[in-house]
Amino acid sequence: MTDAALKLWSLPETDDCPVADTLKSIGGKHTPRILHCLTIRDHHFLELQRSLPPISRKVLTEELRLLEEIGLVIRTELDDARRRVRYGLSEKGRGLADILGRIFLWALEYRGMDPAGSGVQDERKHGNQAQTGVTAVL
Repeated sequence: MTDAALKLWSLPETDDCPVADTLKSIGGKHTPRILHCLTIRDHHFLELQRSLPPISRKVLTEELRLLEEIGLVIRTELDDARRRVRYGLSEKGRGLADILGRIFLWALEYRGMDPAGSGVQDERKHGNQAQTGVTAVL
């Protein structure tokens, strides 16, 4: 991708901004956590609900339907006696999960935290030019 393409976030012909549209579509209160859970593995509806902070069935259903509608999540109805449903990331959703993983690492570095979760302060904030060591690649 060229530097010009990276700098061009809105389309001049339509004034459409794909970055803003994407952030808006994943900007629900629980959406990032839902995507994170589904990045780890597929979940049944109740497993997903238990994995998240308190969320009503209605809100979880609405957010999952939106994610399915925009193509990030795949809903699979299972043929068993309990009529369970399993949710997983689509290929498009896995691509977004990679980007969200990079944003996570950037956020840790920006906050001056160790990616391992130890909370070690970034030495750059204290005048030393040493790097934090965030080298994980997703």
